[in-house]
Amino acid sequence: MIFQYGVDTPWGDQWDATATRPLFEKMDAGTLGPADFFAFHNEHRILFPRLLSLAVGTLTYWNIRAELMVLWILACLCSVNLWRVAQETGWQDNRNGPWLLLGANLLLFSPLQWENLLWGFQIGFFLPLATMTACLWTARSLRRPFDFIAAMALCLISTFSIASGFASWFLTAPLLLLWNRKMPARSEKIWWSIWTATAVASVGLHFRGLSQPTGHPSPLLAFAHPLEAIQFTLTYLGTPFCTGTALDRLAVAQLSGGILLFLLLASVAYLWHWRRDRTLLPNSLPWVSLASIALVNAVLTTLGRLGLGTDAAIQSRYVSFAIMLPIGLLFLLTLVLRHRRERTPAALDPTRGRLIFVSLVTAFALLFLGAAIHSLQFWRFLQHERLTGKSALLFLHVLDEPQALARFVHPSHWRLKGWSETIDRLGYLHPPLLRSARVREIASDAKDEALGELDQFVRSSDGELTASGWAILTGRHRVADSVLLAYDNPEGDPIIFARVDVAYPRTDVSEGLSDNAYQRCGWLRSWKPEEIPADVRRISAWAFDADNCRAFLIGRASL
Repeated sequence: MIFQYGVDTPWGDQWDATATRPLFEKMDAGTLGPADFFAFHNEHRILFPRLLSLAVGTLTYWNIRAELMVLWILACLCSVNLWRVAQETGWQDNRNGPWLLLGANLLLFSPLQWENLLWGFQIGFFLPLATMTACLWTARSLRRPFDFIAAMALCLISTFSIASGFASWFLTAPLLLLWNRKMPARSEKIWWSIWTATAVASVGLHFRGLSQPTGHPSPLLAFAHPLEAIQFTLTYLGTPFCTGTALDRLAVAQLSGGILLFLLLASVAYLWHWRRDRTLLPNSLPWVSLASIALVNAVLTTLGRLGLGTDAAIQSRYVSFAIMLPIGLLFLLTLVLRHRRERTPAALDPTRGRLIFVSLVTAFALLFLGAAIHSLQFWRFLQHERLTGKSALLFLHVLDEPQALARFVHPSHWRLKGWSETIDRLGYLHPPLLRSARVREIASDAKDEALGELDQFVRSSDGELTASGWAILTGRHRVADSVLLAYDNPEGDPIIFARVDVAYPRTDVSEGLSDNAYQRCGWLRSWKPEEIPADVRRISAWAFDADNCRAFLIGRASL
């Protein structure tokens, strides 16, 4: 799905936070320095995501699909880490282990994360997830002092990848503390001193100089409105389960998040009661830390985004962290129930406990399945938006479209011209920017690549002209990325004067072709007579493929 729907064009924060202004542009000018990597992006110091993005971008001439493959690799590393944690916590020889890992991977590789998996900038989410999950097994499996060294390296990467990464120090420390084969007391104290000093220094450096990002709500709102803050946090935690039913998604999210949080707190209370059990606690604590990754991010996101409203908690990009709570609970609850059954057999009917557990898992599985199916539509939708933005970007020097650039490429559209010039000169835009309005330079005669019509052309009483129709790229199995309108100059050469978004429903076309992929293939554009030369007698419409920068004639009309 990443390969099919990924678009090779930068979008949003990729322009001014990770690649263009601070890195590629300064690298080209010879002014790139350490401060550019350490600079804040909103609340985050994304040092390591910037380093990784620069390396991948330089090697691939900033092929965005390569960044998307890096996201996939990081997700696979998270899966490997979960498998290693399962090994370290006793699931290797347990018959339930493979089934729990299957459930964990179904959650981890959920299509609900479409916003992250189709945006290269989200390396800043998946990289700390990979390092945080790696901490959970390196702290247990490596010998002293290598467990300290590895854990410190992983925590440093987490801290300088995302604002919530500092929590990795607190979530990893108990795992190191419970390691049974410790060094002599003096060496142990030395390493704990090094750990503490490194943690304090890195967290202090991360937040040094932090100021309130422009346009972001104040974190103090969470303290002024505690009830709304709790609702936001629960909504965040329940996001992976709330969008696949006809019920109110906020209510479903808050109920799901509340149940998951209650199960986590109940499990922690049980572990505290049995804290002297030297088998249960070490095997359970890594899963508590995993679930706590979601909780920490939920709380920090509440502090930073509460002012945007509770609806803002239901975001595809938050699923990558929120999903760690149910993954951790899968293993944690199984451990707790098994321990309770073994230690207090009279207190709990095994059949009843198993029935409750299976019922909860089934309910959440159905909610998750519905949400995952519902999310599939957004993969195609986001792809079309990115390709529309790519179309507008390619015609940056030909057409004046500030609104389209702000919506589909970057809000600071007035800066895009300078940024894109640098990237284009370096050969990092694929294909390069267009410099001519002549359609013939990008026209294609392939008859089996595109279909469409200019089926209506009218002139209003005040002289305004309106053209409409439909356009699809049959060779790509998608609606056209844009439609280009051109007028014929005196030599009969079509000259582009407008680019049109393809976004209107045309059920007649999709039903006629028996393909739902073409449901929103309609387009419509109005313009005033003065926008084209007065002597124009004919216009034409062209379906545009932004990936290959090709235009296909779909209709003509006479004025």
